Amino acid sequence: MSEVAVASLREMAGPDLYRRNAFRVTGLPVDVDRRTARARQQQLTAALRVGADVGWQGSSATAEEVRAAFDGVLGDPRRRLVHEVFAVWGTPDGCECPAGVHYDHDAAVQAHAAALDVEPADLLAATIAGGLPGQWTAAATAWTKTLRSASFWRHLHHRVERLDDRQLDASAVDALRAELPVALVRPLLRLAASAAYPAALRKNLGEWPVPARERDRLIEEAAEPLYTELESAVRDLHTRLESGDADEIVTEMRARVKPLLARLEGLAPRDEHRRTEAVRDKVAVLLNNCALARHRATGQYKGKVKGWLAEAEKLATDPETRRRVRENLRGFDEADGALNQFRFRVDEIRRTRGRYEAARFLRGILAEVTDEALAVAIRAMLSDLEAGAPVSYDTPSRPLRYRTPIRLSDWEEYEARRQRLRVLGVLALCAVVVVALVLIVNAVTDAGKDSVDIHPVDYGDVSQEIICVRDANDWRDGDTAVTTVPCGQEHAGEVIAYLGLREAISSWPGADYDYLAGLARFSCGEYAIHFGLSSDPYTTEVVLPDPDVVVSPDSVSNYATCLVVRADGERWSFLAASQQTGAQLAVPRPVTSRQGRDHNAPAGYCVELKQEPDGADNVWPIVRCDNPHWAEILGYQALNWPPPGPRLTEDAARVRLAEEAGRACQQLASQLRVPSTFTVTPVRSDWWTEQSQQRMYAACVAHRKDDQPFDGRAR
Repeated sequence: MSEVAVASLREMAGPDLYRRNAFRVTGLPVDVDRRTARARQQQLTAALRVGADVGWQGSSATAEEVRAAFDGVLGDPRRRLVHEVFAVWGTPDGCECPAGVHYDHDAAVQAHAAALDVEPADLLAATIAGGLPGQWTAAATAWTKTLRSASFWRHLHHRVERLDDRQLDASAVDALRAELPVALVRPLLRLAASAAYPAALRKNLGEWPVPARERDRLIEEAAEPLYTELESAVRDLHTRLESGDADEIVTEMRARVKPLLARLEGLAPRDEHRRTEAVRDKVAVLLNNCALARHRATGQYKGKVKGWLAEAEKLATDPETRRRVRENLRGFDEADGALNQFRFRVDEIRRTRGRYEAARFLRGILAEVTDEALAVAIRAMLSDLEAGAPVSYDTPSRPLRYRTPIRLSDWEEYEARRQRLRVLGVLALCAVVVVALVLIVNAVTDAGKDSVDIHPVDYGDVSQEIICVRDANDWRDGDTAVTTVPCGQEHAGEVIAYLGLREAISSWPGADYDYLAGLARFSCGEYAIHFGLSSDPYTTEVVLPDPDVVVSPDSVSNYATCLVVRADGERWSFLAASQQTGAQLAVPRPVTSRQGRDHNAPAGYCVELKQEPDGADNVWPIVRCDNPHWAEILGYQALNWPPPGPRLTEDAARVRLAEEAGRACQQLASQLRVPSTFTVTPVRSDWWTEQSQQRMYAACVAHRKDDQPFDGRAR
């Protein structure tokens, strides 16, 4: 019975909450009987039909609004009860309520209605100044007092009895008790979501009786249209940058994206909402890539390119994004200084050997240059020489005798180093991630190298570009030197990330090869999801060094190479990892893999949703434990097998294995001091009985006894 009341409450909970209230529109008291209400309906309907001036509180209502209001009074009693909650009650009449209950309720209704009736221009002026009209605080205070009053809820139960309708019972009041706090703030959130300056409205939310976690959820729900519009706009601009003009893209970004981002940060601040942080970071990536695109097109750094990079650095929220933007800034600063020295040398040739010799020297270099930005700079120097003018340069910052002359090989070395910095990425778990947002053209067209080592000895030597590998057997045969192809040609895999493992050794007590290999496989799955590559049709593989290297905290080779492949083994002829979506979804990983414990989800990570063992590999949705989840994986406990004595039958072996697994997991739970509010469940697979002569293990997971989701760890 309560569903209709809840649905009505949610339907009404907008800025017109009080303006559309049935009793306010009809002018009827909340305890009006049906006969009086029908008489009033006939009177108002007739008056409206002839255009008479009836002069009541809702006289500005249309005929349709009046009809709807009378439906609220005379129709479903569950809807009427909701309208009564938001109407003025007046003095008690037969309900035996203390007088203060009606007074406090009416004060809450009037203050909230007054707040929602504030003129838009006045509300805008107040929010620009960083405040709100006083009615908002008064409304929050009054409604908080009312909702905490037992007499208020007793009055609603009294109204249920007085309405005396079989469609209405006490469950409707219970449903309203649970839903009303959220319904009261929905008008505020609707206003905040559409406001040019929503911060003051969002801050007022903290004054209402809504739990903090629920507030965060409601804010993100209200911000969803902003998130969607922003993410779509940034994706669109990234796509257009591939063939468009960087200046035009930045102009549109400032006109279209920056105002949306300012509104979003006022509504859902980045230090409280990770999705806001991620969107802001994507805008920083866009600016960075626009700066690089403009530099490639013009060869200029000072002015717009430098300014855009500085702006991108301020916008970046991810530490790795910020670091890479700074690397671009430093790289351009160094290049600008080097190019200035080069110009000085060219002008020195002009002065000592003539402009034709200087031009011949530049043309020889231009014939060998592959970088467009450098080519643009050289063409500008040639234009100066052909016009008979000296090559323009700034005074070198240091005496020239202390500088080595600029050679073409110096530029090639610099450009090779700068090329590695071009693709901007987002780092997690100390990984060097290849992000292919816009500058992925390098990975698509680079056919200069036929063979690449996708797991070089030194982690510092890994490529910063997407690498498309022609054949899967190239890395599966144990030799990490692979044949690469342009990503527009058929290939069997793409290298999307390099995952450092050394820090994980110090951060997880007892980290062994199984744990670190499982962590690498989970993290690789996370990166595939970040690129929008789902487990259907894609899957991931990792290339790991030898086990003794994996457990070494000092080896520069201790990292994993992460590849994405098709689950069906087929090839494809486009770049799959072409765009980061920022998705944060569960990674499907086994907890009882028949390939070994090193293929399982790592201990200390969590199972998103309640699962039942499937008797096989138990591939479950795994998340980081700071997300809501059903259970934590405590670890994997070895089981002594076979037991002493005569060989057991298959059924007896299963029973004994279950007992051994239960004891082992309880022992682990005691060691980790898992609270008594949790149940520790051992997870096994039927295939283990096929290997009864080998050492077996149980996956131990801890979940709440009531199976409800929780945040954080279970220990």
